[in-house]
Amino acid sequence: MRSARGQASMHGIETAAAAVGGERVFGRRNLVTACTLFWSALIMLWLLQLAAHINPIGPSFAPHFVAQADAWLHGRWNVAMAPGTVDTADVRGKVYILYPPFPAILLLPFVAIFGRATSDTLFTAVLASGNLALLYLLFEQARANGWTRHTRQENLFLSILLAFGSINLWLSLGGSMWFTAQVVGMTLSLGALLLAFRRHYGWSAVLIGCALLTRATLVLGAPLLLWLAWDDLGRHSTMGTFVRSLLARRPDWTALPWRRLLSVATPISTAAVLWLVRNALVFGSPLESGYGIVLRQQYPDAKYGVFSLRYIPANIIANFFSFPRITYVGPHDLHPTIDLLNQGIGVSVFVTTPLFLLLFWRNRAFNPLRAALWSTLGLMVLAILPFHEAGWFQFGARYLFDGYPYAFLLLMLNEMPIARGQGKGRRVDWRILALGLLGICINIMGAIEVWTGHMYRL
Repeated sequence: MRSARGQASMHGIETAAAAVGGERVFGRRNLVTACTLFWSALIMLWLLQLAAHINPIGPSFAPHFVAQADAWLHGRWNVAMAPGTVDTADVRGKVYILYPPFPAILLLPFVAIFGRATSDTLFTAVLASGNLALLYLLFEQARANGWTRHTRQENLFLSILLAFGSINLWLSLGGSMWFTAQVVGMTLSLGALLLAFRRHYGWSAVLIGCALLTRATLVLGAPLLLWLAWDDLGRHSTMGTFVRSLLARRPDWTALPWRRLLSVATPISTAAVLWLVRNALVFGSPLESGYGIVLRQQYPDAKYGVFSLRYIPANIIANFFSFPRITYVGPHDLHPTIDLLNQGIGVSVFVTTPLFLLLFWRNRAFNPLRAALWSTLGLMVLAILPFHEAGWFQFGARYLFDGYPYAFLLLMLNEMPIARGQGKGRRVDWRILALGLLGICINIMGAIEVWTGHMYRL
C-alpha cells in the first residue's frame, strides 16, 4: 500500500498530467524564447570560438564523422584515413572509425553538398545551441505537467546556468568526433524526454534508438522510458496491480499496457539489432564494437580490456574527487600556475557543475519520477566506472555527460532552496545564483584552456 505522501504525490501527477496542453509549452511566447536562446547561445559560442582561435566554419582536427559520411557517398563503409589515425581500427587492411554511425547520418546531406570541407565544428555548435532551447522547453513541459514549482522565468534562468555552467560549454566549441557525438547524444536525450513527457512514447523511443547508435551508454535511458509508458505519466497506473499479481504468483498480463510498451520496445530493439549487425559486418562479431581492436592496436597500456573492475577506483577519483592542479615553483612563489584540466585527466563533476551539489538537497516527500531518474543516472554511472579510461583529454568528467539530461531534470524536481518573491512569484535563491555563476566562470576558463592550452596564474 502506498504511503499517504506517495499517494498525494501520484495524485498530483495524475491531476497535472491530465491538464497538459500543447499550447502551454509550444505557444508563441515559449517558441520565441526558445529561438532567442538558440541564437544567443550560438553567438556566444562563436565569440568563444574566436577567443580560443577556433575556426567556427572550418573542419575540426578529428572530423571522423565527415569522413564516414563521405565514405558512404562513395559506396563503402571504410574511411579514407591513414592507418593508425586516432580511434580508428585497421581491419583486413582497411580503416574503420570506432564510434557508432548516427552523427555521420545527420552529416550526410551536408557532406553531399560540401564534401570533406563540411564543418563538423559548425554542426556541433548549432546542435549545442539548440540543446539550450530544448532544455528550456523540457523544463517548461515539467512545469506544465505539475512536477516543479519553478516559474517560466526561473526555467529560463536555470537553463542558461546549466548549459553554460557545465562541461556542455567546452564540448560545444571545437567539433571533433568525440565531442560531436556527445552533443548529438544530448540533443537526442533531451528530445526523447520532452516527447515522453508529452506522452509521445513511440517517437521518444525512436530518439533513444538513435541515441544508442550515437553513444551506446545512452540506451540506459530506455528503462525510464518504459516506466513512463507503462505508468502513462500517472494517468493509467497499472504498476501496482501488476506487482500485486506477481506477489500473489498469478501474473496479470492483461494489466500491462502492451500497445504503449511495444511502441517503446520496437524502435529501441530495432536500433540494437542494427548496431549488432554493423559490428558483425565491420568487426567480425556482433559483440565487437571496435573498442577491443583499437585497444590492441593503439592503447597497449590498457592491460585489462575495455571493461574491468580494476578501473573502477581510478575512475571514481577522476570523476568525483579530482581537482585542478596547482603548481608552485618554490616556497615563496606568489603566482602559482593553475591547471584546470589536471593534466588532461579532468576534474570532478562537482567542480565543473557546482549546481550538482544541490542534487543531494534533502527532499521531504517521495516522488516516483525522481526515483526513476536517480535509477537511470545510477545505471549510467555504473556502466561508465568499469570503462578503461575516464575520458582523457578533457576538462571535467565528460563520460558522465551522457547522464546530464537526467541530472538536470533531477535538479528541477528536487526541492532546491527557492525563496518566495513578491506577490505570486518566486525568486531563485542566492545559493543557486552563486553556484550557477561560479560554474559559468569555471567553464569559460576551462573551455579556453582546453582549446588553447593556456594555463592560468594567480
